[in-house]
Amino acid sequence: RPLSLSSSAPMHLLSPSLLLRASRGLATRACSRRDAQYLRRVSDGGFVLPAANPGVRLEPGFVDEAEEEALAAEARAAALSFGYDYDGDRRAHVLNPADGSIESTREVVNNTRVTGRPEKADQALPPWGYGDDFDESALPPAMGALAGRLRGSGLYNVGALRDLTLNLRRDSFFQLDPHLDPRLDGPHVFVLGLLSSVVTTFSPSDALLGANGLPPRRRDPSEVGLRSWSDLDIDAMCQPRTLLHFAGDARDSWLHAIRPGVEVDLADGAAVCDWWGQTDYLVRRSPSRISIVLAFAEG
Repeated sequence: RPLSLSSSAPMHLLSPSLLLRASRGLATRACSRRDAQYLRRVSDGGFVLPAANPGVRLEPGFVDEAEEEALAAEARAAALSFGYDYDGDRRAHVLNPADGSIESTREVVNNTRVTGRPEKADQALPPWGYGDDFDESALPPAMGALAGRLRGSGLYNVGALRDLTLNLRRDSFFQLDPHLDPRLDGPHVFVLGLLSSVVTTFSPSDALLGANGLPPRRRDPSEVGLRSWSDLDIDAMCQPRTLLHFAGDARDSWLHAIRPGVEVDLADGAAVCDWWGQTDYLVRRSPSRISIVLAFAEG
């Protein structure tokens, strides 16, 4: 479970004025101390309070277990018809338990992808399309209901849905290289993670690092595995069924990524884990994870 923030204010409530403003569709809700309990700096493990949050919000338990099962079934069915193996998510680190050093890097293709965004010549495109031509009515029922619930939650000022992408990862290898989603997707990006916990890392662009007098992001896999990409990185704890939202600077100037993971020996055998904020806080991954990525226009 996430660590506790030292505050007498409840972590699970928004202020009534903020909820009222959001319900009228006037603004996306502000980043809050509720978000902070899931966000840690890799530099010292401290929580990322609202004033330092670049625009990352989390909604734990956005769907229940039955909805998770229905969404996962639709994702698997879509993958059979429209999925393709997506290279580039290959590495998991094996640690030496004696001193924490990396002994080896395992290679594995671990991602099946479904998207209406044209990405390769022989790609099978799903019926919902992409961008200005996105057809929300063509989504499977549970995914359509998810988009409607998100739009109707009163928390986010979103307009038309412009993209829905599915990533089905397996073997506990969930690595995602730092990247910015295409601007044409839309300014509001949401990721609903199913079946497994994962730590998503937000890493400043090299330009932003340079403006703060810091070197470019680390590229060496062993350094990234133990220190992340930069000392300014922010780790977001994404438990199963958590909805992750990023907009503003977090969407445009901070890259999002998932570290390769570390394979460690636990009492019941070897497992692949994330570390959250600091390398001594390990979060065990499940064998499979499905992410549903939705991108919306501004409302």
